Amino acid sequence: MITVKEIAKMCNVSSSTVSNILNGKSNMSEETKRKVLEAVEKTGYRPNFFAQGMRRQNNKCICIIAEELLQFSTPPIVEAIMGVCESRGYRSILINMSMYEKWKNTGVSLGEEKLLQANTSPALLEAQAMRADGVIYVAAHGHVLDVIPSDYGIPVVFAYGPAKNNDFKSVLIDDYGGSKLLTKYLIDSGHERIGVITGKKDNLHTVERLKGYKKALKDSGIKYDDEIVLFADWEREAGKECAKKLIAKGVTTIWCMNDLMAAGAYDAVKEEGLDVGKDISVFGFDDRDIAEYMFPKLSTCKLPLKEIGEMSAEYMIKEIEDEDFRNSPAKSTKVPCKIILRDSIA
Repeated sequence: MITVKEIAKMCNVSSSTVSNILNGKSNMSEETKRKVLEAVEKTGYRPNFFAQGMRRQNNKCICIIAEELLQFSTPPIVEAIMGVCESRGYRSILINMSMYEKWKNTGVSLGEEKLLQANTSPALLEAQAMRADGVIYVAAHGHVLDVIPSDYGIPVVFAYGPAKNNDFKSVLIDDYGGSKLLTKYLIDSGHERIGVITGKKDNLHTVERLKGYKKALKDSGIKYDDEIVLFADWEREAGKECAKKLIAKGVTTIWCMNDLMAAGAYDAVKEEGLDVGKDISVFGFDDRDIAEYMFPKLSTCKLPLKEIGEMSAEYMIKEIEDEDFRNSPAKSTKVPCKIILRDSIA
């Protein structure tokens, strides 16, 4: 079995340095800490207090591991988690893995499982080293999460992304319900030919929102037309190019699966000599800051990010304090979205 002394030798540091890092007491450089944690992960070393099933003292500490703080959805979730922790007497410690920065030039999807696991392992080890009572893992975008080893030994709750096979409790957006709600609103307002600009085809948000759209059409007796559903990449320029195609197909409404693509749809409508909210309707999804500053102001579907953060924190505290809850079956909880009506609907 690997020892602290052997880890120290591998990293060319003292045994006390390794022990201090593993106990969360080190004031060593980030480079030294990274080397030690990577060596621990590579060798499979686990200190005694990591052992599964060992009785743990409640240190009133929750570690938040975020895939990417630059993702627009992450800060409100993290802020809400921290607020609940503070109100309940828990410390919260944030680890940002900066996934977008690391992978932006690799051409690899953020959800690529092996790379995600490799980048997550040091963060999970660091959470153990600081003796956190639990981890809230905040996903950056729509992918299934399979990043926690089966013998991790402390509770984990996922926010904004589902756990593979529902192995852990998760708190998610109700993409299906929000999509169904806004599509029904458009139909009830007299729109039947509703063009859609989606995100990437295999993205979980795209899949669920498209299901909700189809269900609302079916419930209203409107036939689904895949010619007016165009797959894009969540970016403004793609929204513009797809919107031009939908305008040519004679849609009365362009529903974009995020507000950034809706901004691109505005660009296309303007170039075609039309007016949003008069000649054609545009609907977004997210309710980002940009929505209220567009002209005319964008109608959209608000994501319940604050609510997801609060619920994730409450779940984690129950995982720590309530044995019956901790042993209850893992499941996903979906939080409803809310329609925000502004001026972009004709």
